[in-house]
Amino acid sequence: MAQGILPDFLVIDDDPVNNKICNRIIQNTIAGSAVKTFTDPAEGLEHIRANYENSDGTKAILFLDINMPSMTGWDVLAKFEGFTNEVKDRVKIFMLSSSIDPQDIERASGNPLVTGYVTKSLSKDKLQSAFVDYVRWN
Repeated sequence: MAQGILPDFLVIDDDPVNNKICNRIIQNTIAGSAVKTFTDPAEGLEHIRANYENSDGTKAILFLDINMPSMTGWDVLAKFEGFTNEVKDRVKIFMLSSSIDPQDIERASGNPLVTGYVTKSLSKDKLQSAFVDYVRWN
């Protein structure tokens, strides 16, 4: 991927208010960024599978909530594990949670699919830290 091409930003969180906050923070911090938010984890997973499996090489940063009623973030990760390596290579996952439970943080850091753990709410500084990882990824 050519330097200077932004990744897509994805947010899977059952809280529409948090999704709006994330969308605004991302767009105000990284000009020109594409942001998609999902309150339904299954819909978010389908979007990822459909858009990153046979794509043009576009990459994405996913902010994934842990505690959701229909499917937890851990459930999403289990389903994501079944995706092709092409998808896994194109999507960097950051757990985005209000949980400061050391067990959640340890579980996330021990999962090879998880790039980082971000406590809610997303801020400019937290986003820039995740984006630094993206720059190293290219």
